[in-house]
Amino acid sequence: MKRVGFLLGIVLVLLMLSACGSVDKLMGPPQPKIEANGEAVTFYQSSYCWGNTCADYAGPEMMLRDKEANQAAANATITVDFKGKEPTELSLSIFRDGIPSEVEIVDNSFQAPEAEGIYYYGLSAAWLRNKETRITEGSSSYVFALEVKGTE
Repeated sequence: MKRVGFLLGIVLVLLMLSACGSVDKLMGPPQPKIEANGEAVTFYQSSYCWGNTCADYAGPEMMLRDKEANQAAANATITVDFKGKEPTELSLSIFRDGIPSEVEIVDNSFQAPEAEGIYYYGLSAAWLRNKETRITEGSSSYVFALEVKGTE
């Protein structure tokens, strides 16, 4: 009986935090859904500041060096979706030898490179409460790797 009361208490606290908007701060930054060729792309949480917590991670190439790259066809359309909590700012960089280059995102999608090879990406998102004053709810980065092979 004590266990039921304890669990009910936890549920009530979570409901109250949810009503106050604080549950997001406990859960961390929103996570994207990234797809290539209709298949989910494995990504990894990178540096972020959310609520009262900030974490700093290594760059994409270092974070991903022991991870398997996701397969994508040359010029495939890659989509990024943050269901329910779209960021106010979204940017994407591709890394080669530690040097980032900006990748254009249009309507939450971008094209995979044409040349075969392994590509390392850093996706950055920010949730601004006020764009003029740059007051932010939080920001987050995510990293993933694509291995481009063949054509679509």
